Amino acid sequence: MKISFEEQHNEIIYRVHDFDPKYEPVLQMCFYQNDGHGYIKKYPKNAKYIKNMQKRYSQNAKLMFDQLGYFTDVPWKTGLAKFCSMVQDSTIDWWLTGSCAACIRGIELNPHDIDIMINSKSVDEITELFKDYLIEPIVDTNGWLTKDFGVMFMDVRIDIASDPSPVLDNPEPVDCGPYALKNLEIVQWNGFEIRVPPLELQLNVNRKRGRLDRVDKIADFLGNVRCG
Repeated sequence: MKISFEEQHNEIIYRVHDFDPKYEPVLQMCFYQNDGHGYIKKYPKNAKYIKNMQKRYSQNAKLMFDQLGYFTDVPWKTGLAKFCSMVQDSTIDWWLTGSCAACIRGIELNPHDIDIMINSKSVDEITELFKDYLIEPIVDTNGWLTKDFGVMFMDVRIDIASDPSPVLDNPEPVDCGPYALKNLEIVQWNGFEIRVPPLELQLNVNRKRGRLDRVDKIADFLGNVRCG
């Protein structure tokens, strides 16, 4: 796998090329675009700390894609603990979603990354605090499912997204939408208080995606909690 960067007008192009075919589904999952010469993503050239991000991306991209494809172990507990430790004295408004939000309750779902939701007002602060870990700038998505999106790498990939769009909850609420944000619960994990969506929403999401093994694990956990 090779990583390169190109400047084009006001943009920086991240390019992944000359890779084993096993990585293609992973790149597609991460919304890279195939331009015939590899898979690319584009970012504003004037994004703060973009040069540092390129360096860190080059150093960690292969490992990140290996983790996303489950080709190697994913130390999500290490990454999440480090994130929580760094953010706890800040004013960043954040919460945890995705499979890690279920895992910290005690459900083993084998995450391949960490999904963090923030308030868009916290973008500048989180950029400053994690400037040495960002690999893709947190930028406006121009109407995607969240207002902003970016990526950091702290032993594991951490996706940062802000202000979920109401369309996410159509036709039913999901674990990363506005309904989840309004109904967050607090889970104690490794000495940290972490806000997470109701577990029923994660059951819905995994059922919709056909992840039946995860559906069974979450349903069993919910059943045991209710019986208890």
